[in-house]
Amino acid sequence: MKPKMVEHKYTEKYYKYQCYKCNYWEWAPADVVEEFADMDEYCKEEYSLEQEGKRKGMPVMVCPNCDADFYYSGEKKVEEGSYLVDENEPFPF
Repeated sequence: MKPKMVEHKYTEKYYKYQCYKCNYWEWAPADVVEEFADMDEYCKEEYSLEQEGKRKGMPVMVCPNCDADFYYSGEKKVEEGSYLVDENEPFPF
Protein backbone atom coordinates (compact mmCIF):
# COMPACT_ATOMS: atom_id res chain seq x y z
CA MET A 1 0.00 0.00 0.00
CA LYS A 2 1.34 3.38 -1.01
CA PRO A 3 1.62 5.85 1.91
CA LYS A 4 -0.55 8.95 1.78
CA MET A 5 1.70 11.98 2.04
CA VAL A 6 0.53 15.17 3.74
CA GLU A 7 2.19 18.55 3.24
CA HIS A 8 3.11 20.50 6.38
CA LYS A 9 3.88 24.20 5.94
CA TYR A 10 6.04 26.29 8.22
CA THR A 11 7.21 29.88 8.56
CA GLU A 12 10.56 30.90 10.03
CA LYS A 13 11.41 34.45 11.05
CA TYR A 14 14.94 35.84 11.38
CA TYR A 15 16.51 39.07 12.67
CA LYS A 16 19.76 40.38 11.21
CA TYR A 17 22.39 41.03 13.88
CA GLN A 18 25.74 42.70 13.32
CA CYS A 19 28.89 43.48 15.24
CA TYR A 20 30.19 47.04 15.09
CA LYS A 21 33.67 45.88 16.12
CA CYS A 22 34.48 43.20 13.49
CA ASN A 23 31.59 43.82 11.02
CA TYR A 24 30.45 40.19 11.25
CA TRP A 25 26.71 39.71 10.70
CA GLU A 26 24.27 36.83 10.61
CA TRP A 27 20.56 36.07 10.58
CA ALA A 28 19.53 35.05 14.11
CA PRO A 29 16.44 32.83 14.47
CA ALA A 30 13.53 34.76 15.95
CA ASP A 31 12.96 32.04 18.56
CA VAL A 32 16.39 32.72 20.05
CA VAL A 33 16.11 36.52 19.88
CA GLU A 34 12.62 36.53 21.39
CA GLU A 35 13.78 34.33 24.27
CA PHE A 36 16.43 36.95 25.10
CA ALA A 37 13.81 39.69 24.67
CA ASP A 38 11.64 38.00 27.31
CA MET A 39 14.58 38.07 29.72
CA ASP A 40 15.12 41.78 28.98
CA GLU A 41 11.86 42.55 30.79
CA TYR A 42 13.64 41.69 34.04
CA CYS A 43 17.06 43.26 33.41
CA LYS A 44 16.53 46.43 31.34
CA GLU A 45 18.68 48.44 33.73
CA GLU A 46 21.72 46.30 32.84
CA TYR A 47 22.17 48.04 29.47
CA SER A 48 24.59 50.98 29.33
CA LEU A 49 23.50 54.23 27.70
CA GLU A 50 25.66 53.37 24.67
CA GLN A 51 24.02 49.95 24.32
CA GLU A 52 20.56 51.41 24.80
CA GLY A 53 21.11 53.79 21.89
CA LYS A 54 22.28 51.04 19.53
CA ARG A 55 19.95 48.18 20.40
CA LYS A 56 16.76 49.46 18.68
CA GLY A 57 14.53 47.92 21.33
CA MET A 58 15.97 44.45 20.75
CA PRO A 59 18.25 42.41 23.03
CA VAL A 60 22.01 42.77 22.75
CA MET A 61 23.72 39.43 22.14
CA VAL A 62 27.38 38.37 21.93
CA CYS A 63 29.18 38.30 18.58
CA PRO A 64 30.18 34.70 17.82
CA ASN A 65 33.24 35.98 15.94
CA CYS A 66 34.89 38.35 18.44
CA ASP A 67 32.76 38.30 21.65
CA ALA A 68 31.84 42.00 21.35
CA ASP A 69 28.25 43.25 21.56
CA PHE A 70 26.03 41.97 18.75
CA TYR A 71 23.23 44.39 17.77
CA TYR A 72 20.02 44.09 15.78
CA SER A 73 20.55 45.87 12.45
CA GLY A 74 16.89 46.73 11.85
CA GLU A 75 16.36 44.10 9.14
CA LYS A 76 14.24 40.99 9.39
CA LYS A 77 13.17 38.27 6.98
CA VAL A 78 10.58 35.52 6.82
CA GLU A 79 11.12 32.21 5.07
CA GLU A 80 8.28 29.86 4.24
CA GLY A 81 8.64 26.22 3.37
CA SER A 82 6.98 22.86 3.50
CA TYR A 83 7.77 19.19 3.79
CA LEU A 84 5.88 15.94 3.27
CA VAL A 85 5.11 13.37 5.96
CA ASP A 86 3.34 10.05 5.83
CA GLU A 87 -0.18 10.54 7.17
CA ASN A 88 0.05 7.25 9.09
CA GLU A 89 3.32 8.02 10.86
CA PRO A 90 3.18 9.62 14.32
CA PHE A 91 3.86 13.34 14.21
CA PRO A 92 5.41 14.95 17.33
CA PHE A 93 3.74 18.36 16.99
